[in-house]
Amino acid sequence: MTHESIPPDAAPRAAARAASRPGRRANADYRWTSPKAIAFLDALAAGESVAAAARLVGMSRQSAYRLRARAGGRFAQGWDLARRAGHARRAAERMRGGAR
Repeated sequence: MTHESIPPDAAPRAAARAASRPGRRANADYRWTSPKAIAFLDALAAGESVAAAARLVGMSRQSAYRLRARAGGRFAQGWDLARRAGHARRAAERMRGGAR
């Protein structure tokens, strides 16, 4: 195939098709950011599971655990506190007869 056989407008058309595909995210959307980490911890504290909290911020459960291992320190402490708060919240809801 030679370059002469490629229509001159092929590249813009291919770019437009790629941009219109649903479900594609920018590379930055696949990374943990501070706002995502905070929202994740808030969801844990609200009683969500790790998987559900990660999904709420557009990340996976596995990436959350990798972040915890990589970041350590304050993030790991925040995770532990949020999990305890979430467990306490779920226990209180069960005591009140709430569903969860």
